[in-house]
Amino acid sequence: MMNKRIIATIILCLVVVISPYWIYIPLLVLAIFFFKFYWEGIILGFLIDVLYGPTSHIGISFVFPFAIYASIFVLILLPLHERLRFNAQ
Repeated sequence: MMNKRIIATIILCLVVVISPYWIYIPLLVLAIFFFKFYWEGIILGFLIDVLYGPTSHIGISFVFPFAIYASIFVLILLPLHERLRFNAQ
């Protein structure tokens, strides 16, 4: 049986593809807050940057702002997850 983390990642991936930013950004922040070390959020940040991010005039951009924000948020919340009571695994 699939666990909550995999189901949440699949749902967030679909939401990123079909929803506007004001829906998928809060859901991704909640998932990063809810799951301990949600590294999938960083991958979803790369997906957001690839689909909707800035592009250079050459056609390829190596700037991934949302992935960087997601990774910083994951790293900031790492020590806090030990103190939280509602950790989902």
